Amino acid sequence: MDMNLKYGLEEKPQHWESLIYGLQWSAVIFSSNIFLLLLVTQSLGFPMNMTAQFIQRSLVFMGISSLLQIYFGHRLTVFDVVASFWLSTFIFVAYVQQAQGIALSIIMGKLQFLQIATGLLLIVLTLSGIAGKIKRFFTPTTMGVTLILICIQMSSSLVPGMMRGSHGIADMRLVLYSMVLYLASLYIGFRGGRLQPYIGLIGLGGGWLSYRLLGLPVKSMVEMPGILLPRPFAFGPPVVDMSLLPVTFFIVMIYLSNEIASVNAAGDVLDVEVTEHTIHRTSYVAGLGHILAAIMSSIALVPAAMGAGLVATTRVGARRPMAVGAVILIVLGLIGPLGGFFATIPAAVSYSVSLSIITRIMYMGFKNCFHEGMQEKSISIASVAILYGTGITFLPTDFFSQWGFFSSILGNGLFMGVLLSLLLENILFRRLGDKKEEKESQEQS
Repeated sequence: MDMNLKYGLEEKPQHWESLIYGLQWSAVIFSSNIFLLLLVTQSLGFPMNMTAQFIQRSLVFMGISSLLQIYFGHRLTVFDVVASFWLSTFIFVAYVQQAQGIALSIIMGKLQFLQIATGLLLIVLTLSGIAGKIKRFFTPTTMGVTLILICIQMSSSLVPGMMRGSHGIADMRLVLYSMVLYLASLYIGFRGGRLQPYIGLIGLGGGWLSYRLLGLPVKSMVEMPGILLPRPFAFGPPVVDMSLLPVTFFIVMIYLSNEIASVNAAGDVLDVEVTEHTIHRTSYVAGLGHILAAIMSSIALVPAAMGAGLVATTRVGARRPMAVGAVILIVLGLIGPLGGFFATIPAAVSYSVSLSIITRIMYMGFKNCFHEGMQEKSISIASVAILYGTGITFLPTDFFSQWGFFSSILGNGLFMGVLLSLLLENILFRRLGDKKEEKESQEQS
C-alpha cells in the first residue's frame, strides 16, 4: 500500500523533528490509554493514592513495552494500548472475587498470576512455532474484518466518551464541539498538506486550547506524587489460582487476532513485509511484556491498529520518533506531576482526535476486505462476520454473566466476529470452492 510517506521506517528525521514527532507519539499513546487506566482503577475501587501510583507504573511500563517491540519485537511503528479483553477480564475477575468477600490485594495477586501464565503460554506458542503459523489463516478478507471490528469496538467507547457530560448523559455543547473537532482533524489528516504530519499535536493541543477558551467543563488534575520509581509487585506477590488457567487460552487467541491485524496493518502502511518470523518476534516479546506487566503491577497491552492509522495520517513512519515518544512516556511516569497534568486532557478532545485517526483504519479494513474487487465470497464473509461481531459488541456487559469466565469470550464482538470469519473463509467457502472446481473439471472431461 503506497502511502507516500515523508519518512519511512528506517529513515532518521533530524533531531528536532524526532523530538516533535516523539511528543506527538507520546501524546497520542497517553491520551489513548489514560481513560482506560482510570476505568480499571474505578472498576476495581482503587483509592486515589493507589490510582495515581497505578497510572505512573503503567506509563513507565508502556514506554518500556514500546521500546522492546520497536527494537526486538515487530520492529514497526505500532504502539501498544490497554487491551480491551484484559480490561474486561480484570473487571470480571474482580467482580466475582469481590462478591466472595476476597480482599483487593488477593484479587490483584490472582490477576498478576493470570498475566504471568498468559505470558508463558504466549512464549511457549512462539517457541513451538504455532503463533506464526496462525497468520496463514488470516487472509486479506479476514484481516479486513478484524480491522473493521477493531474500529467498531473502539468507536463504541470513543463516540459516547467524547459527547458524555459530567452526569453521564450527552452534553449538547460537547456533542457540537466534538463533531467540529473530529471533522477538523479529519480535514487536516486528509488535506492538511504540511500540517498533516503534526495532526496529533495540532488536534490535541489546539483542541485543548479551544476547549478551555470555550469554557467547557474541566476535570480536576489527578494528584500524583513526585519522582517515584515503580516497585515490583506493588500489590503483593502473585497468588496462584489454577481455576483461572483455562482463561489464558482464550486470552491468547484474542490477543493473537489483535496482534496479527495491527502488525499487518502497520506493515501495509510502511510497505514492509510481515512474515511468520515477525509474528514470532512480536508474540515472544508480548509474552515477556505480559510477565513484565505483572511484575510492575500494571495491565497487559496489545499492539494498536491505531498506530498504523497515525502513520498513514501523518506520513511519518520512522522508528526513531516513536522511540523518543516511548522515552517521554517513561519520564512522564517517573515524574508524577507531569503525568497528572497530561491526564487532564478532556475526553472530548482526545477521543475526537483519536476517532479521526481510527477512520484511517476503517478505510484500510474495507480495502483489505475487497482487495480483489466486490466478489461474492468477500462480500458474504465480510457482511456476515461484521454484522455478527457488531451485534455482540453492543450487547449489555452482563449479557453472558451466567457463563462464568466464558462471558468475557462470548461477549467479545471482535473475537467472535473474527472467529466466524475464519470459519467461513477457511472451512465453509473453501469446501464450496473445492466442490465448484471438482464440478467444473467433471464438466470439462
